[in-house]
Amino acid sequence: MLSHRKGRAPHITVVTAEPLPTRLASLGFGTGDIDAIYHICFEELEEAVQSVDSKKERTALEVLAEGDRLSDYNDLVSVLATG
Repeated sequence: MLSHRKGRAPHITVVTAEPLPTRLASLGFGTGDIDAIYHICFEELEEAVQSVDSKKERTALEVLAEGDRLSDYNDLVSVLATG
């Protein structure tokens, strides 16, 4: 639908509590229709990934966060206020 839309497209976001960064990566690097993913427990997710010590999960989380594909839910308010 977005590819046929005329004018400015809306900011498409996902709000989630998904505990596995590898699953989040499928959204973050999927078709490109999603602009951002906001996690309601972002800090807790980072702590959990570090405590499990899974290289696959840690890498997925780092790539998503550093690429601005995954952010803390608390950041969404400022994004909406400036948009």
